[in-house]
Amino acid sequence: MKPSFTLKPGQTWTGAPPRSEVRVIGSVEKNHVVFRRKGKRRAFLTLQETTIMGFRKWIQQSQAISDDGLSATDLHGFSPSREIGQRIQLLRKAAGLSQKAFAEMLGMSRAAICFWETGRSSHISEHVPRIAEIFGISEEVFLNGQNNETIPIELTKDEENIIKLYRSLSIENRLQAIKRMEMLYIKG
Repeated sequence: MKPSFTLKPGQTWTGAPPRSEVRVIGSVEKNHVVFRRKGKRRAFLTLQETTIMGFRKWIQQSQAISDDGLSATDLHGFSPSREIGQRIQLLRKAAGLSQKAFAEMLGMSRAAICFWETGRSSHISEHVPRIAEIFGISEEVFLNGQNNETIPIELTKDEENIIKLYRSLSIENRLQAIKRMEMLYIKG
C-alpha cells in the first residue's frame, strides 16, 4: 500500500532527467509551500515560496519522486484545468468582479466563466493574455501561480562597499553589524 499524498517539511523531491531539479520542503502552510531548490550545477538557493497547487504542478510536470516514495501518480484528483479555474475564481473575487462583469470584460458569456471556474477550461488559452492583463499579473504567474523572473538590482558604490565589508566579517561580527544597523534604523 502506497503512503497517502502529503507535502511535509523535510521532504525531498527530485525531478526526472534531464533537469533533475531537487526541491527540499522547508514548511507547508495552509495555502503555500516554502522550499529550497537545487539544480545540477548550483547549490541550494535561498528559500522560495509557491502555492501548494503550484508545487503539485511542478511534481506532475517534472515527474518528481519524493524521498518517501511518492510520485506524480499519487496526485489523486490533480487537474491543471481545475487549478486554473480556481485561480480565475480567486483573482476575480479578489478584484471584486462578478462572473458577469468579468465575462463582459473579456467579451464572453457568464456561462463560459462558470465553465472555466469549474475546471472545464476549453478555449481558455486564447484568452490568457487578456486575463493576465485584467488582473495585472504576468501570463506566467497566471498559468503557474509563480514567477521565476530574475529582477536585476542596481547597487550604489556605498551599498557595494557595505556588502564587501559585511562579507569579510566573521559570523559573530556579522550579527553585531546587523544589530547595530537595526538600532540606527530604529533611532531614525
